[in-house]
Amino acid sequence: MEIINEKVLLDDADYRELFSLFCSPTRYELSQIYSKENDHYYEKVDLEEEYTLTQEKREFSIDAWRSVLLFLNKKGFSLIKDEGKVNLPFIEEKLR
Repeated sequence: MEIINEKVLLDDADYRELFSLFCSPTRYELSQIYSKENDHYYEKVDLEEEYTLTQEKREFSIDAWRSVLLFLNKKGFSLIKDEGKVNLPFIEEKLR
């Protein structure tokens, strides 16, 4: 991930990690995606494979939001809106 001229640029490794985070909403699954020895290691994701989603829209939204927050936290980001700043390490505690 790079930030150039106030734009965030993602590469394929970032997309693989985001996909893996989306598919890994539990602590156990999260530990698998960051373990190089595991079959679920995020770098092993084939971005060209087809993926079928079979979740309710609410669950999809919750998992997607959690994935984005986990990804940003892993990259060292925090969120700022108006005068408020939110540090993201709390998201690790919110995993099922």
